[in-house]
Amino acid sequence: MKGDAAIASALKTCADTFYGIPGYPVTEIARLLSAELTINERVALEYAIGDSLSGRRSAVIIKNVGLNACADTLVNVTTQGLRSGIVIVAGDDISARGSQNTQDSRYYGELAQVPVLEPGPETCMEAVEAAFEASEEFSRVAILRITPPLLEMEAAAANVTRQKGSGKLADPNLTMHGR
Repeated sequence: MKGDAAIASALKTCADTFYGIPGYPVTEIARLLSAELTINERVALEYAIGDSLSGRRSAVIIKNVGLNACADTLVNVTTQGLRSGIVIVAGDDISARGSQNTQDSRYYGELAQVPVLEPGPETCMEAVEAAFEASEEFSRVAILRITPPLLEMEAAAANVTRQKGSGKLADPNLTMHGR
């Protein structure tokens, strides 16, 4: 199975809801998941945050440039925490074949202080569940960075088992006044 089908299959097992914005190289993943298309990437992430707060795991499928559009929300959600995992599947177009520029989404891990996983073809299915587990363990969004070579390669099939996990919200007593 190709990498895009492997990731979509693992996402079906590990997530409850899917939001996406079509764009190279993630269009096929969003199509395979019948992801709900939203007006932009920020709205997709905000829907996912709402799902998380109500106890549903959510995946946001976007291209590299789309990560810029939801950066403010990504950085700010780290202060509130999450109940259920959120994974952003960020498709980095490393050769600018279908995007106006190249971008490396791994830098958002440092900027937003969120975990970033970059699987290979032998681990791409397991990496999806690992990303959700990291999101719930740290109560932050996790980024799964994928590239066209990974999506086009043959990926190792694996049985992915969804683990039961949960995050926690920030202490409501920690306000600007109370800090």
